[in-house]
Amino acid sequence: MGQEQSRPSSPAAGASATRSAGVAVLGGAVISLTLLEKIMDGVPIPFVKGSAGAALEVIKLLQSMYDNKVDCADLLQQSTSLIVVILGSFDGKQEDQIPDHLRHAVERLTTTFHDVMRELRKVERRGNRHVVGVAYTTDNAKKLKGCAAKLDWAIQEFQVTIKVDSCLKDLERHEQLKAEIQKGHAETVDAVGKSKVEILDAIAQVKEPSTTPNLNLPTSVMPPEPTIFGREAFIEQAIELFLNNNSARIVILGPGGIGKTSTALKIIHDKRIQARFDKSCIWISCDQATSIPLLVELIAQGLKPPSSKSSDRFQEVIAALESLTQRVVLLLDNLETPWDIEGQQSNVAQILARLAAVDCVSLMVTIRGSQYPAPDSVQWSQPPLAPLAPLEIDAGKDAFLRIAPNSADDPELIPLLKELDC
Repeated sequence: MGQEQSRPSSPAAGASATRSAGVAVLGGAVISLTLLEKIMDGVPIPFVKGSAGAALEVIKLLQSMYDNKVDCADLLQQSTSLIVVILGSFDGKQEDQIPDHLRHAVERLTTTFHDVMRELRKVERRGNRHVVGVAYTTDNAKKLKGCAAKLDWAIQEFQVTIKVDSCLKDLERHEQLKAEIQKGHAETVDAVGKSKVEILDAIAQVKEPSTTPNLNLPTSVMPPEPTIFGREAFIEQAIELFLNNNSARIVILGPGGIGKTSTALKIIHDKRIQARFDKSCIWISCDQATSIPLLVELIAQGLKPPSSKSSDRFQEVIAALESLTQRVVLLLDNLETPWDIEGQQSNVAQILARLAAVDCVSLMVTIRGSQYPAPDSVQWSQPPLAPLAPLEIDAGKDAFLRIAPNSADDPELIPLLKELDC
């Protein structure tokens, strides 16, 4: 034990099969080493090439060792696997594309290879001195197994880091998709805002009407027809209510942002509605109606009733509507603003009732929530329309691709739409 003897010329009895298998693995690794060296010549990232180079040095040292070849074969296989993982993870990338956390992971791998190299050289020096015996053999085996454990841990840590990096990239793409949706929504809101400005400009340019109690109902006050998806059945049901009732009374319900305004405008722009009402459709946006007088004034500005000596602005509106000989659609959009004013629901209900009582007026209201407004004051058309529901996935996808057409094949699109409840 501990004495120096000449190196044995053949494996110990009873271990020949295992040692032969080790030699076969080592022999196979020589071929892999040649291929890996050629691949490394084309690696453009210095710190990646350096880490793979450290692994190659470990492999070369393992090939030169005679004893403990089974353990050496395991180490060689681990080192080769790490080189493949390293090179594969950065294939096609340039140095400036590598985030810091991956750079640090590669640096830790390089440190591990250097640690393993030091341990292997200790084992190699004993072999060069022809030291044999149970104590040295056992100690060498422990060192080699310790090296194997370090490399195994390095492989697992690096693979986890790569997975985390992939998740971070998926999250970034997820956020980019959200940003595209929000940008599209902002553009829609901006378009509606511009439409409001155009409406106010058009109103300002309208000449003072004559004293004849008649209304000029220009289609220019109406926002343009929107493109919507997945509301076909709902729109058809609403149009049927308009066509089957001389004076329709329709409510579009649903949560904020579900598409109530777009759906109402799509209905109003339908050719059948335009033909039935001879293009006499008026859109009143109520989102600025933070008081009852403001609501009345917004309706009056939309209708532009003839001037009179009456001090009752709303009575002027009703008088002008009652003088009409043609049918008209009056759309009160975003009625939740005045409806939600504390203590004012009864006053809003009275306004709705007065408007609905005019025979030539077909009234349509959009309002947040799931309850019809003023159910005791207005006899709403039957059957009632159900509140708008979130879009089906296919319709949501079509709507999203209109905003971001290059995302059609993105694997994160459907999960994102499901998260957004489209």
